[in-house]
This record gives sequence, C-alpha cells and structure tokens, in this order.
Amino acid sequence: MYFNKTMMKILKTRNMMMLAFTLFLSSVGNFTIGQTVPTQPELKENFQKQELQSFIKANQRIIAIQKNSEAEMIKVIEQKGLTVDKFNELAQAQQSPDKKANVDSKEQQSFVNAANKIMGMQKDINGKMEESIKKEGIDIQTYQQIMFAYQKSPKVKQEIEALLPDQPKP
Repeated sequence: MYFNKTMMKILKTRNMMMLAFTLFLSSVGNFTIGQTVPTQPELKENFQKQELQSFIKANQRIIAIQKNSEAEMIKVIEQKGLTVDKFNELAQAQQSPDKKANVDSKEQQSFVNAANKIMGMQKDINGKMEESIKKEGIDIQTYQQIMFAYQKSPKVKQEIEALLPDQPKP
C-alpha cells in the first residue's frame, strides 16, 4: 500500500539523515517530538477510530514538514561546502572515537558551522510538528503511541491502512 511504502521511506530517510544529527540533537532526540520521551513507549493496541484518523492527518502534515526540513538541512550542509556524505562521515567520527575522518581544518569548521545552523533549526521543526499534531486533535503522547504501535503491531497497522483513502501507486 502507498501509505505503508511512504511511511517506511520516511522512517528510513529520517533515520539516515538523523544519524548524522544525533550528536547535535541529543537534547531533543532523533527528531522526536516533545522534551521527555520514554526510550520505548508501552505498546498500546486499542485506539479509537477518531484517534487513528487524527494520526493519519497529522502524519501527512509531518511528512511534508520532514521533507521540507530535510531539504533545508541538505541546503545548509551544501552551502557550508560539504556533501551530505562528508557531513555524515564527520558526525560519525565525532560520535565514535574508533572512527577517524580524513578532514582538514576548513572542512571541520564547515562541519561545525553546518551543525550549529541545523541545531538552531531543530527547535522550529519540532514546534511545527507538535503544532501539526495538536491541530488534528490528539496529544503528542498519543501520536507517539500510535506511531510505535504502527511499527510494532500488525493489528494497528492494519487498522490504520483500512482507514486510508485509496492512494495512487508510485
């Protein structure tokens, strides 16, 4: 189903892009919403139909925000004279003492400048995502519970997919 492929693509893209930013965004998490989120939420499988419909609408908004944000982050990285791959390499080298990056001082400064700019963007991005969720009438915790359940529970995944309008095939 189109939604399922889109969700998996967004999750994969998010994980790929956010891997590079984890070091810098540790105070808010990997593009997580809110300030304090349990490491692994409790798996809840019984949601009201309205909650699932609100989740779908909020998620569509969040996907758009993430796409725009990813494009903005890539633009920042490139404006600082780096490729995304080089940025990721430098970020991973900073996270792992056993990984060494081949870097000159100019690249290092570009990396620091890009990372700082991206960190500054994160608060605004999280705010937009939180606002999108709340506009759909669910709270952040419920949204996160549904997302977790969508990823882990075939029952919830099936319920959500049953509520989706027919999507064009990519």
